Amino acid sequence: MKKLLLLTIILAFIACNEEEKITYVILNGSIENNEAENAMIRGNGFEKKIPISETGTFSDTLSISKDGYYQFFVGRERTGIYLEQGTTLSAFVNAKEFDETIKYEGELASENNYLAAKYLNNETSIDYPELFANDESTFVSELKNYNSQLEGLLAENKIVNETFNSLEKQELKYELASLLENFQEYHQYFTKTPDFKASENLYKELKDITYNDTIAFRNSNGYQDLVGTHFSRLVNDALLENDSLSKTLTYLNVVNKNLPNGYAKNSLLTQFLKYGLAPDKHLEEAFSIYKSTSPNQEDLEGITEQYTILQKLTPGKASPTFDYENHKGGKTSLNDLAGKYVYVDVWATWCGPCIREIPSLKEVEADYHGKNIEFVSLSIDAAKDHGKWKSMVTTKELGGIQLMADKDWKSSFPVEYNILGIPRFILIDPEGNIVSADAPRPSDPKLRDLLNDLI
Repeated sequence: MKKLLLLTIILAFIACNEEEKITYVILNGSIENNEAENAMIRGNGFEKKIPISETGTFSDTLSISKDGYYQFFVGRERTGIYLEQGTTLSAFVNAKEFDETIKYEGELASENNYLAAKYLNNETSIDYPELFANDESTFVSELKNYNSQLEGLLAENKIVNETFNSLEKQELKYELASLLENFQEYHQYFTKTPDFKASENLYKELKDITYNDTIAFRNSNGYQDLVGTHFSRLVNDALLENDSLSKTLTYLNVVNKNLPNGYAKNSLLTQFLKYGLAPDKHLEEAFSIYKSTSPNQEDLEGITEQYTILQKLTPGKASPTFDYENHKGGKTSLNDLAGKYVYVDVWATWCGPCIREIPSLKEVEADYHGKNIEFVSLSIDAAKDHGKWKSMVTTKELGGIQLMADKDWKSSFPVEYNILGIPRFILIDPEGNIVSADAPRPSDPKLRDLLNDLI
C-alpha cells in the first residue's frame, strides 16, 4: 500500500511538472521614432502581430511551437531573431536606424545581439554588386574570407548556449553555400552578361551538401533558402540551354522530381507559384502539376484562388482599366490611349529594382518614339509619398505618361492584375486586350523582340 501511495505521488509530481512546462516567449521592448502600428514575429509556421503603443512600447506572449530562428518586423524593416520557449527577451531600436541601433536584453540577449551584429555586418561590409561582379576565383576567395569573419564574430561573443552555437554554425555553412549557388545568376545580372556560365569547379565547393533533407528543411531557415536557391539555379541552367522553356513549368518539374511529396515540396512550390504562376499558355499545365503534388488544403485554396484570377488575364482577354492622376495634370485612362499599344510599368519610388529599370525604360522609350505605342509608368506609392513621387518624376526626368494610382497596392488596376510584387510590366493591344499580363522588363532583350513583332 505504501509503495502504491509513493508511486501515485511520483506520478502526480511528474504530471504537475509536465503541465507547468512553459511553452511561450515573453517579448517586449520599445521603438523610438516609430511609425508602424504593429511589430510582427513570423517563422516556423507561427505569425503574430504585436500592437505598438503611442509611446513606442510593445509587449506580448508568444506561444511558439519550437525553439529557433524567427523574423522580427517593424514596418518595412526586419531582422532575424532567436527565440526559445520559456524565456523573456526585450528589444530596443530606433526605427530610423534599425540595423544600427537594435539591442537586446534578457535571457537570450547574447544570442540576439550577436545576430544583430551579424546582420549589420552583412549590410555594411559587403558590396554585393562588387562581390558578384568579381571573376569566379576572386569571388570564392572573398566569400571564404567573409565567412571566416562571421565565424570569428560568433567565437568573439562567447555565447554559452551550445544549442544556439550548433545551429548558427550550421546556418553559416548554409548561407555560404547559398551565396555560391547564387553566383552565376547574380554575376550575369551585375555584369550584364546573360550568357555567363560558372565552371563546374565552383559547385565542387558544395560537394558535402545534400538538397533533399526534409528534416533540415523544417528546422533551418538557412537550409530552406539554400534548397530554393539550388533548384532555381538548376532551372536557370536549363533556360540557358533552351530559352524557349517555360520557367514556371521547369521549376515545378525540377522540384517535383527531386523532392518527395510533403512539407518541403509543398513550401517551395507554393511560395514559387505565389509569384511565378503566370497568365500565359502554360497556366493550365502549371496548375495541374501543382495539384498533383498533394499540397496542403490551405495552400491549395490560396493558389486555386490565384489561378482563378489569372484565368481572366490570359492573352486576348479584355484588360482591366485605369483612370489615374497624371503628373502633368488631370487624369489619364486606358480608354484615352485606345488605338495604340500600351506598355505599363507598375512601380514605386521606394522600390530598388524598379529604379534600376529606369535607364533601360528610357532607352526603349527613345527607340520606339513616334511608333504606335505609349509608355505608362504607374506609381503605387502611398498617398503620404505623393510629393516624393512628384519630385522623383521631375528630378529623374522620367518620360512617357506618369500616373499615380489612388489607393497604392489596393488600387483597382494592380488588384485586378493580381500584382504581388513590383516592378511589373504589362502590354495591352490597341483594342484594350491583353498581350501579356507579365511582359518582359525593359532590360530584357525579349521585350524588343516582342515589340518588333507587333509594331
